[in-house]
Amino acid sequence: MFDDPKALTTVEWNNIHLFLQWMWIYFPLVVTFAITMLTAHALIPSLVITGHLPESAQRLRVPLTGFAVLVFAAGVVIFVLVINSALDVRQIYNRFIF
Repeated sequence: MFDDPKALTTVEWNNIHLFLQWMWIYFPLVVTFAITMLTAHALIPSLVITGHLPESAQRLRVPLTGFAVLVFAAGVVIFVLVINSALDVRQIYNRFIF
């Protein structure tokens, strides 16, 4: 059915390490992007309309959106590195679904 597993070399362990490292960097970027966009485009306008925040708080939306764009760009770059690392992992584990 399947070939017997072979011992992994240091290069293969390093490829697995890089894949996991990029995945763990990607996750907080996605969470940060989501929280920043939620704050800038949902929470701040809602709190200003209800009167819980002053009208001047609307000025925070532009810097928060700019920060979210930077985090999104970093997330795209990291995701490309994740895909590249996944291709290296596929060489040792061909049933890897990605």
